[in-house]
Amino acid sequence: MHRTVRLAGQGSRPEAEAALKRFAARCTAEQDTQDSSEYGRVAVPEDATVCGTRIVVCVSKFGSLALVCADNPGAFFGTDDAQTEGELDAADLAKVNRALVELGYVVVAEELLESDHDGPSRLPWHVQRPSWWHRFFGIF
Repeated sequence: MHRTVRLAGQGSRPEAEAALKRFAARCTAEQDTQDSSEYGRVAVPEDATVCGTRIVVCVSKFGSLALVCADNPGAFFGTDDAQTEGELDAADLAKVNRALVELGYVVVAEELLESDHDGPSRLPWHVQRPSWWHRFFGIF
């Protein structure tokens, strides 16, 4: 059974639907995390991936930014690390990236999001070093 997932108000085009259906699985979706810059997440279940690790797509409330990661954000140093560890298949990653691009998203590498954010921030006092992750996907 397939379900077309519409992310962050984006329309669904036939080619993007086809890319999502290539996993032949129902993807779960979470939306509107309170006090977060993240709009929501879509997860491709582990039994639908070659390596047996779920793929998580995080969508930002800012523009059409998306992050693709194996298992969860921060579980690996990025998709290259997950592939090196045998937890993410290159073809599976390409399917997800293709679907996101066809839906109009810009896929941002997780490694880049760990860079320091030196702009204004309303993050809680306990966040010592704000990163781009905090800015575009994390808590306020």
